[in-house]
Amino acid sequence: MSHLAIERRRVSRAQPIHDPCVAVDVSLPVRVLDISRSGVLLESKAELLVGDRAELSVTIADRSFPLVIEVRHVSVDSNPRRGMRYKAGAVFVSASAEQRSVIEQMLGAERI
Repeated sequence: MSHLAIERRRVSRAQPIHDPCVAVDVSLPVRVLDISRSGVLLESKAELLVGDRAELSVTIADRSFPLVIEVRHVSVDSNPRRGMRYKAGAVFVSASAEQRSVIEQMLGAERI
């Protein structure tokens, strides 16, 4: 019996010259524990890592917009009844002036 495999690909493959960067769109349910002008504290059943970036969809009244966040701190909360939970502190990244204004209005901290 031969250990040589028969090549069945229709097109040959090659190794990339540079390190490839791949983005994957994944929807992850999180619970917002608190929010401030600069960031948000999230709780999730899925592990989040420091440095992870994500798009947080925010809906206030009839307005909806995305906010890019970056995770800066992660802690683990293990509760026998609820299971493993992750708490992640994240900061807002490159929020526009309009987005910051909406956050301030939501927090009741609208500047006069």
